[in-house]
Amino acid sequence: MDQIGRYQILGELGRGAMGIVYKAQDPAIGRTIAVKSIRLTDLSDEKERERLRERLFREAQTAGILSHPGIVTIYDIAEENGMAYIFMEFVNGPPLEKMLQQSQMPDKETLLSIFRQTAAALDYAHKKGIVHRDIKPANIMIHEDGTAKVTDFGVAKIISQQMTVAGTMMGTPSYMSPEQVQGGAVTGRADQFSLAVLVYEILTGEKPFQAEYLPTLLYKIVREDPIPPQRLNGTLPAEVEAVLKQALAKDPAARYETCADFVAALAAALNTNHGWIPMPRGASLEMPTRASSSDAFAETIDDQAAAEPTTEPAAPAPRVPAAAPAIAIEPVVPRSRQIEQEPSHTARNVMLAILAVAAVAGGSFFAIEKLTAPKPQVAAQQPAATPEAAPNPAPALPPPAAPTPVPQSPDNTLAPKQETPPRPRPAQAAPAPAETLFQLTTSPADSEAVFDGDQKCMTPCTIPLEEGRHTFVVRHAGFRDEHRIIEIPRDTGLIVDLQRATGTLSLISQPSGLTVLVDGKLQSQKTPVNLTLPVGPHQIRVTDGTHNSDFSVEVRDGVLLARTVELTP
Repeated sequence: MDQIGRYQILGELGRGAMGIVYKAQDPAIGRTIAVKSIRLTDLSDEKERERLRERLFREAQTAGILSHPGIVTIYDIAEENGMAYIFMEFVNGPPLEKMLQQSQMPDKETLLSIFRQTAAALDYAHKKGIVHRDIKPANIMIHEDGTAKVTDFGVAKIISQQMTVAGTMMGTPSYMSPEQVQGGAVTGRADQFSLAVLVYEILTGEKPFQAEYLPTLLYKIVREDPIPPQRLNGTLPAEVEAVLKQALAKDPAARYETCADFVAALAAALNTNHGWIPMPRGASLEMPTRASSSDAFAETIDDQAAAEPTTEPAAPAPRVPAAAPAIAIEPVVPRSRQIEQEPSHTARNVMLAILAVAAVAGGSFFAIEKLTAPKPQVAAQQPAATPEAAPNPAPALPPPAAPTPVPQSPDNTLAPKQETPPRPRPAQAAPAPAETLFQLTTSPADSEAVFDGDQKCMTPCTIPLEEGRHTFVVRHAGFRDEHRIIEIPRDTGLIVDLQRATGTLSLISQPSGLTVLVDGKLQSQKTPVNLTLPVGPHQIRVTDGTHNSDFSVEVRDGVLLARTVELTP
């Protein structure tokens, strides 16, 4: 492709799900611009395509009113041969996404500057009533002079609207807010949540919400809290966790008032430890991480309990300053990708104390299985202490009235109590969870539906689902996956129309006005033309009736191919 409207194409800047971004020049004033293409032909329904086109122009005009140094300016918009083109400011620099892919991270001050500039740009747009909806590293451009510019304002909303019509999840899943996942009202605080996800990723090298399957990822975004950032990056002060926890709150009302407030609180938290460093992506997976001081202290108490038998619970661990030697309090332990939740040492010590008191009193308060108890008093087997060794001996406790023999393991520790099982309690049948039959119909039929990652059926099908929220994906060869979220028993059935996986072939010929055949089928339009084709191989013929140019193409989903054909008599 050499030209779009009056703009001369200079090269390709990148590709996305909706089309290609080109570098172009406005010959009238010699200004270099960026041109973003959006395929309107993704919607096969003519009425929906026209509605999308109207929204696209209206929202682009709305975004065009944004005049801020941290926002990429929209200059113009046009539509041609089923493609919409948005002409915008060219940023001479890489996206933040590319910078994060490097092994050497930007320095701390540069990152804080990017956070502040991005927050200021978002707050400005929010005051104008415009929400971005798709904040991620790829949509933050970094100019060569260090200026951060948010791109795709307006475009993100249009794409999300199209995705809603097509039945596809809007936004980039890893950076989406809970309200976007649940289809709720979206305000500027959704952008704040996405910005907080971005910040968490830069500080730790890991996204806060990760999963192999999309339904699991969406569940984590809506229901689960991320790993504390200092567990992934030991240089981060503990204060950062509280700041990110508020910005990542599930309830939008619980987040900061503005994005600038969030970044200001973040900077203040980071400044409590000037030695913090950001982590490259994935770097934390190969680096040791420090256990918390409370866990390390509890492990020390466990070791002491194994060496010195006692019936008294361990004292609570004192808070250790961050500067304490790591060798004594914070042992280095290797990390795996999934940090397992360790049992609470405090809870364990409390239970050990209860068992000790129960043993002394000769009673049996609780029946607890699979719990390692502290060693019993074995004073009768030990030599009597001399007065010099024990100047203040503790008063002997009266023996229990009828002590119960406790089996000993070979290493002189209490073995789990197995001979006397706990007294059975009357069985109480748990009420069966309410289920509702959910009916799913798809076009085309015979599509695979996977509910909550494990329940499968071939459509049309009826499947019993428990009360609550469920996610499912519908798959069919040659079509795009469709993801949905339903609420049982509110939703009892759904019809899902799958969209074909297609790409675009752009044909330009010299001379123009030539006939095009695809797989032997005559096309109604003549060159130049943009053809939307199903994914896979296709045979193309361009002809003037006498001379032919034949070639094959491999169409991929969401990809635009450009070919120029010259026919000479």
